[in-house]
Amino acid sequence: MEGEPPHGLPAIEQTARIYPASWRDAAIRRLFDPDLNGIRCPGCASVLAGRRGLSALQADHIVPWSRGGLTTWPNLQLLCRGCNIRKSNRV
Repeated sequence: MEGEPPHGLPAIEQTARIYPASWRDAAIRRLFDPDLNGIRCPGCASVLAGRRGLSALQADHIVPWSRGGLTTWPNLQLLCRGCNIRKSNRV
């Protein structure tokens, strides 16, 4: 995610393995495109819309945690489940 994290997010350890749900939800709010009524997955370009589609988005480390990527706002991206699985631990 580009820019600063939204105000009010709980602080987390940068070495935490998983992003908190509140961070994923904040990213959804930031990326939501009203013209699409959803968010486009950066991996496959699918539009995830509605409650069901948006709940399927997964918080992913751009630089994988297993490769030293930190759990920080700039290292967060949202991917659909399929793209997150395919990405695995690749950058």
